[in-house]
Amino acid sequence: MFVIPTLKELVERTRQAFRVNLPGSDAWLWPNNINPTAKVFAGLAHGVMGFADYIFRQRFALTADSENLDLHGEELGLARRPAAPAQGFVDIVASGAIVCDAGAILRRADGVEFRAIAGGSLTGAGTLSVEVIATIDGKQTVTPAGAPLEIVSGISDPDAAASVADGGIVNGLDVEDDETFRARILFRKRNPPMGGAAADYVQWAGEVSGVSFDGDRSTVFVERLWAGPGTVRVFPLMFDLYADGIPSAADVGRVADYLDAVQPAGATVTVAVPLARQIDITISGLTPDRSDVREAVVVALRAAFRRLSRVAGNDRKIAGMPYLAYPTTFSRSWLWQAVANASGEQRHVITVPADDVALAAGEFATLGSVTFI
Repeated sequence: MFVIPTLKELVERTRQAFRVNLPGSDAWLWPNNINPTAKVFAGLAHGVMGFADYIFRQRFALTADSENLDLHGEELGLARRPAAPAQGFVDIVASGAIVCDAGAILRRADGVEFRAIAGGSLTGAGTLSVEVIATIDGKQTVTPAGAPLEIVSGISDPDAAASVADGGIVNGLDVEDDETFRARILFRKRNPPMGGAAADYVQWAGEVSGVSFDGDRSTVFVERLWAGPGTVRVFPLMFDLYADGIPSAADVGRVADYLDAVQPAGATVTVAVPLARQIDITISGLTPDRSDVREAVVVALRAAFRRLSRVAGNDRKIAGMPYLAYPTTFSRSWLWQAVANASGEQRHVITVPADDVALAAGEFATLGSVTFI
C-alpha cells in the first residue's frame, strides 16, 4: 500500500537528497538557497501526488466524488432521481360563497408557495377542499396537516381561512444524494441485467423517486413465483417519505406504472404495500430510569427496526440475494441489543415480546408502543 508522504516528510527527503548529491553543502544552515528550493520541490511533488490520488479515486464508483459519480452512472444508463414538489390538499373555510381558480396561489409562513391544481367553488358558507402542488421542488415543501396558509391570489375571498388538510402536503423530494446514487450504481455493477431476474426488479424499483436504496441493507424485496409460474411480487420501502418506510397506495401505483414499462414480456408483476406488523415492547427495570435514557432507548429501537426489519415472503433464502422475501422472524435478541446500546443504559429487562416474532408473508416489522414499567 502506498501512502502519500506529508509535505513535511517530502521537504525533509529533498533536503537529504541535496546534502547527499552536493557534498559539503548543508541544507539546514541559513542563509542559503537549498532550504527554500527543497520546500518548492517538495510542494510540487506533494501537489502532483495529491492529484494522482484524486484521479485514482475517481476511477471507481465506490470512491468517486459527486461530479464523477454522475459519469459512472451515465456509463450504465443510470441518472440521479430528480427532485419533486410536495402535493396534497388544502381546506379553505369560507363564511359565504367563494370561487377558487385553477392556479390560485397560497403561501406558507416561510414563503413557500403552493398552486391549486384545479379550481372549485362554494355557493354558501362551508369548507372547500382544493388540491395543491408546491411551486418549487424539494423536501422543504412538505407541510404537516393543520399548517395555516395565506391566500395570495386566485381566490375570491382573500380573508377566508386556509390550512393544510388531513394527510398533509407530502412527497416532496430532493435530488438523489450521492450515497443513494452510489448504492444504486454499485448494485447495478454487482448485478448485471438478466432479463427479469429478481435483482432486476430491485434495480428498476430503485429508479423511482422516493424508493429507498441503501448500500448496506435491502430496501426493495422481491418474491418470485408467489402466485405461480411467471409471477413476481415487489415490496418497495420509502424511508425518505415515511418514518416506518411503508409507502402509500399512490406511491405503490407509481412503482407499478414504472415496472410495467420495463418488465419483460410474459411476467405478471404485482407491486404490494408491505403490511406493518407492529411490535409492542415492554421494558422493566430500566437503570437509570430517567427521561433522557428512555428517549435514547426509543431512538435505538427505531434505528434497529430500520436496520434489521425485512419483508417476509415465501421465496427461498439464497446466499448473495438478501433482497428476496423469504420466511422471516424478528429476533427478540435484536431488541435486547438495541436497548443495551442506548446511551446511558446500564440495565434492563424486556418482558414483551416474550419470544421471537414470526412474520407472515408480506409483513414488515415496525416499532409499536414502548412501555416502561
